Amino acid sequence: MANILYPAPLKVGSKIAICSLSSGLKEKYHARLDIVINGLKQRGYDLVEGEFLRQNKPREQLNAKAHAQQLMVFLLDDEIDAIMPPMGGELAMEILPLLDFNAIKEAKPKWLVGFSDVSTIACALTAKCQWATLHSANLMQLHPDEKNPYSLQIFETLTYEAGSKFEQGPSYLYQKNKPDYAQNPNELLSPSEPTNWQCLNYTDKRTIEMSGRLFGGCLDTVGLLLDSPFLALHEFKKHSAPEGLILYLENSELTPTTVARFLLSLKLAGIFDDINGLILGRSEITQSHYDAFDYRHALDIALGGCLFPVIIDADIGHVPPNLNLVNGATCTITAEINEGKVIKASLNTELC
Repeated sequence: MANILYPAPLKVGSKIAICSLSSGLKEKYHARLDIVINGLKQRGYDLVEGEFLRQNKPREQLNAKAHAQQLMVFLLDDEIDAIMPPMGGELAMEILPLLDFNAIKEAKPKWLVGFSDVSTIACALTAKCQWATLHSANLMQLHPDEKNPYSLQIFETLTYEAGSKFEQGPSYLYQKNKPDYAQNPNELLSPSEPTNWQCLNYTDKRTIEMSGRLFGGCLDTVGLLLDSPFLALHEFKKHSAPEGLILYLENSELTPTTVARFLLSLKLAGIFDDINGLILGRSEITQSHYDAFDYRHALDIALGGCLFPVIIDADIGHVPPNLNLVNGATCTITAEINEGKVIKASLNTELC
């Protein structure tokens, strides 16, 4: 059985590469970028910027090959301790066939941190190289004045050694409105809506528990690749997670009908045969004028008959805050359910 490889804990002086994966940041976001980069420097980290970080050229001028070559340089550089893209991007999957995973396996493991399309590359590193990766808020959300505990937890998680344990639970409030970093570079998280985790397929009063290795990311991208050679979830479970997996997914831009199609395709591909539980993040898109049903109905259609627990509306993804989920780590999730509502929950993660 292949062991999960945990990157060395970050400390003062650790070197972090800030780079784009598929598209650079437009100039209107550079002020925010400078603020969050200065925040990392205040924490004592040594930073190096990727060549394309502040470029947003047309695709014909800045292609997948250029981004793949840049990322490979950072992945193979043993002086780099972590890679933190500012945000996800659009087409990180383009660079997957251009990465030399055999060479990456020989390099020192590095933390890859973020969510959305960052999870495309993070899941591939976990599945193909057994590197633990961190699904969390993106760098652009980490203002140095940010006080949200889930954002602060990122920096604590990055200091953990292999064998460490930590516990998380649901947030009290989530943020409904998208931030506008172009107009307000100093914007902080402002949660205002009550968090309400739910259990999709158990409506009676009970306590549920699921355990396994964490794996997941953005449904829009990772959902297309779970049965591909780049993620190969069946093989990852066989070699690295015989105890089973806890799969987590979150929706960025998919309509309810498309969410149902994506989840049904995973079920038909046998992906759900490998998991002990499923957690879905809150979705920004809950209703579409042209859809025959809403988001909850879509989940009922695709997952209502699952025998494993399905928790929905969790703190994962594009509706912050974000849990800190370590791909490859073992996790036990315990939740008290009453009439489909999660009354209380805890996630106990161990880096083993």
